[in-house]
Amino acid sequence: MSAKVVFMINSLAGGGAERIMARLIANSGEWARRYDIHVVLLDEEKAAYELPDWVTVHRLDTHFSLAKGMWKGLKLMRELKPAVCLSFLSRSNFINVVAARLLGYKAVISERVNASSHHPKTRSGQIAKALTRLFYPRADKIICPSAGIAIDLVENFGVADSKNVIIPNPMDTDAIWQMSEGPERAPTDRPYFVAVGRLVENKNFGMLLNAFAKSAVDLDLVILGEGPLRPDLEKQASDLGIGERVFFPGFAKNPFPIVRHAYAYALPSNAEGFPNGLAEAITLGTPVISTNCLSGPSEILDEKGAMTVTSVYRAKYGVLVPVNDADAMAEALKLMTDDTVRQHYADKALEGAARYRLAPAIKAYWDVLENILGTGAKA
Repeated sequence: MSAKVVFMINSLAGGGAERIMARLIANSGEWARRYDIHVVLLDEEKAAYELPDWVTVHRLDTHFSLAKGMWKGLKLMRELKPAVCLSFLSRSNFINVVAARLLGYKAVISERVNASSHHPKTRSGQIAKALTRLFYPRADKIICPSAGIAIDLVENFGVADSKNVIIPNPMDTDAIWQMSEGPERAPTDRPYFVAVGRLVENKNFGMLLNAFAKSAVDLDLVILGEGPLRPDLEKQASDLGIGERVFFPGFAKNPFPIVRHAYAYALPSNAEGFPNGLAEAITLGTPVISTNCLSGPSEILDEKGAMTVTSVYRAKYGVLVPVNDADAMAEALKLMTDDTVRQHYADKALEGAARYRLAPAIKAYWDVLENILGTGAKA
């Protein structure tokens, strides 16, 4: 009988971690011939990403509750008896580690964000950090998409460095380019900047709106994504006098045609883990501007870990600006209206994207799982 390998995540609703999980599973056909692969989704949400037919899917409907997830997750994992489980996102990671320690299977977790800067300074954020310190050191391995995330776990959450494995997120270049030929178009006929992400505080689209207004560039701005801050952001755009040039078309299942045809891609986040949208934008040859947040942008755009940026910085593959600095972002937006600068970074984007090829990343994930199971070559 084939060993069971379980993938666990909160849901496959729209999001970067969800997209990478779906991409990983969809490209695991080679391993599906060796293992019995199951996917556990904690919550009932409309899926934005499809899974292959050969995967057995379990939906637990935990109503976004960690307590219910622990109870239902333990019950299911006791029935499944997996050899190993790979989980993405904090709640799934907590459940995976607890179940593994109680039931005896191997727990591989993946931290997708810089935990220190991602969790807010609220009661719930402090609880999340405490649970991270409690559970993450007890995982068998931790996969991080950037070095910055791994360093943060070692320095601030008691994780042994030997447990960390850094695997950049896999970019399916062929699929991204094929999807970029789709019929989706921006809701404007004018040249535009584009930004993509959930409309939540950490993504800091409010700063981007301030910067766009300050820049006074004769372009539009398209922000793809949904979230609780949408009404506030729409009002902010109106109050800034740019409401007619800023568009909020919502979540786009296929954002790539819109990203590909943009003047430039802007990422204004306060914190990231490995910003998929940034890597996907350079895959399409779209010039990019990003805050120098923890973690990921400096690694993607300048092949460097943590670094200090105090003004507009012309990195190897894109432009970096300080976090939450609307003046610097405005200057970078104006910089990208220069045809020579924009063409330079369009060319460099494609060069930088070559580092995130799909096949090596998928194999690296399975190498971790198989090494833990003792079925692969030892690293």
